[in-house]
Amino acid sequence: MEQIKKRYYIIDGIRGFAIINMILYHLFYDLVYMFGVNLVWFRSEGAYIWEQCICTAFILVSGICCHFGKRKLKRGLLVFALGCGISLFTLFFMPSQVIWFGILNMLGLSMLIMIPSEKILKKISPAAGFLLSLLLFVFTKGVCNGFLGIGDIPLIKLPDCLYSINVFAFLGFPEKGFFSSDYFPLIPWIFVFFAGYFLWSIIKGTKAERLMEHKVPVLQSIGRYSLIIYIVHQPIIYGILYLMFNLI
Repeated sequence: MEQIKKRYYIIDGIRGFAIINMILYHLFYDLVYMFGVNLVWFRSEGAYIWEQCICTAFILVSGICCHFGKRKLKRGLLVFALGCGISLFTLFFMPSQVIWFGILNMLGLSMLIMIPSEKILKKISPAAGFLLSLLLFVFTKGVCNGFLGIGDIPLIKLPDCLYSINVFAFLGFPEKGFFSSDYFPLIPWIFVFFAGYFLWSIIKGTKAERLMEHKVPVLQSIGRYSLIIYIVHQPIIYGILYLMFNLI
């Protein structure tokens, strides 16, 4: 397993840019869905694409970072536990916006799955693995809606029995009526995680790797603390908006 001491600042910068966009997205989300502000564009296809790009960047970078650092088991368990903590918090204090298997749950579980899977993945050509991961993501993106296809275009309907119990929601098979304000099941998102893992194997040893060492002021600092920022940003946004709409 690769061990490094140098810092790839561009990766931190990408993560920092993504977390800034996530803060902005959640600001608009709270305005629309929690405080009733009518922002028509936020319900548009463009806003959906924006949200998908933000999350894809986080997951792709997390897959890349599987090559770095130690204590992978501890890291995976920590991220998964934080996701569970957010679920419990929203269940008791914000039940209308409860989160079941959000992005932190997905990332933590993917990190844990990667530990026994890496020996197998290393045997696959990085280019082939990257391409296959992307194809699997596209083919399985509609699983939570009951089908396999090309992105959001259905081709093959999946059996209804797969969606008969919410226990399988974390895999991508939610029961009818399932709701989560932040939902990232393993299928299809683990394939983006795998794509990130293979992407770094493609980049390693090339000029692109050296470019990754260039510093990105401000964004790299934000990116290094993205996990903490992710945990605290929603309560802060909600608190500020609550004061603005109710007390000021």
